[in-house]
Amino acid sequence: MARTLWYCLFAPTVLILGLLLIWQSLPLSTMSAALLSLLWLTVMLTLWWRSLRQALPDKGTPCGVVLVGGPAADRLMKGGDYREGLRQRWLRLGDTEQLANWPPARYRVSGLLLAIEPDQLSPEAKDNGGLLGWQQAWLCAQRRLGHPLPAALLIIGHFQSEIGSMAASPTAIRPAADLASARQELAQQWQRMYFAACQSTPALRKQALTTLSALQCLFRYTDSQLLPRLLPQEAHHRPASLVGIGWMESGSLLPNSTWQQESITASSLQSRSRQATPVAALPLPEPLTDGFPRQWACPQWLQWMASLTIVAALFLAAFSLSSAWNNQQLIRQTAAAIQAYQTFSPEQEPLRGQAAQKLQTWQAKLSSISENGIPLRLDLGLYQGYALAQLANDSVRGYHPPQPKPDIIRLDNTALFDSGKAELKPQAKLALQSVLVWIQANPGKRVLIDGYTDNAGTTASNLRLSLARTQAVKNWLVNSSTFPATHFAVQGLGDTQPLSSNDNAAGRSQNRRVEITLIQTPD
Repeated sequence: MARTLWYCLFAPTVLILGLLLIWQSLPLSTMSAALLSLLWLTVMLTLWWRSLRQALPDKGTPCGVVLVGGPAADRLMKGGDYREGLRQRWLRLGDTEQLANWPPARYRVSGLLLAIEPDQLSPEAKDNGGLLGWQQAWLCAQRRLGHPLPAALLIIGHFQSEIGSMAASPTAIRPAADLASARQELAQQWQRMYFAACQSTPALRKQALTTLSALQCLFRYTDSQLLPRLLPQEAHHRPASLVGIGWMESGSLLPNSTWQQESITASSLQSRSRQATPVAALPLPEPLTDGFPRQWACPQWLQWMASLTIVAALFLAAFSLSSAWNNQQLIRQTAAAIQAYQTFSPEQEPLRGQAAQKLQTWQAKLSSISENGIPLRLDLGLYQGYALAQLANDSVRGYHPPQPKPDIIRLDNTALFDSGKAELKPQAKLALQSVLVWIQANPGKRVLIDGYTDNAGTTASNLRLSLARTQAVKNWLVNSSTFPATHFAVQGLGDTQPLSSNDNAAGRSQNRRVEITLIQTPD
């Protein structure tokens, strides 16, 4: 149940985190985010499907997996695909192709066990049930994995022994990397077993010697038929050593058992029971695989916690890097907006005003981000918008937009008045009619009427004349419109503000004028 929940929740969680990273954190366009999301979805679904297919049955994973092959693999595995041991799980290989093409990342493999049952082979069999093919597949598997794959050899013999301990576990030699060292270990092991049989009690000594006699036949068979096929003459030609060789008695007799007959002939001893007995189920030769490299035993829940921690750390790092990058871009954009504003002097209007408006808009955006909630792409404690908004505000605070120039219409006195007179000419109404239309188009603005003269005459007389002329213009505008008299203001400025020189007729003509200005009233 726990494993099912793990596979059903872990992969979707990683998938959702990846999509959240793509759409909410990474600085990508919509098209780029969509393409990357499609790729991420495909990869995650593929990995998820492969992990579900390659997962072992939900019985927990011990320290590792022992691959079981060879002609007697079905005999040892009771015809099943796997068996559970005390420290390891044993997995049967169907054929040599399965071993040669073993995927590197499927299971944590401890080693390979090749099982041989000589009683089931004909005496004329030269390949020992395809052992040479298994040896070649072993080499191919090591090249595919990229590292040595330790192996052990188990020889199963059909004979009965009165020594129960010998039936319970296999007899093994120490690791051997070449044929010479394996044969030396074989001889030393035989001497140890013979010495142990001689030291046994008189009641068990006969049966022990009978068993040793049968084992001696297996030893000779191993030395002459099996070792030359598995181990080369020189150690440096071998990528991995044979970790162990074991001989297991099946605890049962077969009719006309080769090893039973040879042991009787060689020792001239008779077995207590010569009757054929059913083939018994074999125990797992776990002591034989103790020579495999030890793998770190880690509880399943601890592996899951480690996976969760690694994934969480990777995504946290990705979100943090993305947030740091986005905040850096925010700093660059703010600096660019401030620099663009500071580049223009007050005289460079309206460019300076446009830059100030952009900077104010950017400052308002930064402030709104802080007020409405910081998005994930800028968060994780890395947001720099508070300081940037204040910096942008300080930069644009001293900016004051230039006052708009007043709207002015300048009228020539010659078209309005006779020389020295303050009464409007009949044709003056045509010029004032266009002025009235302009004033009516701007009803929210006050009207200022200024009168000017040239320097002919005294200053006082020029002031009076200019004021009288502006008053005449005002009276006509008031009478011709619906505006009250307070909507208009008049000034007589005489010759105080000439536009041109009064030394010639053309200049004096320009100075004699009436100026009508529209003024925006304060709210």
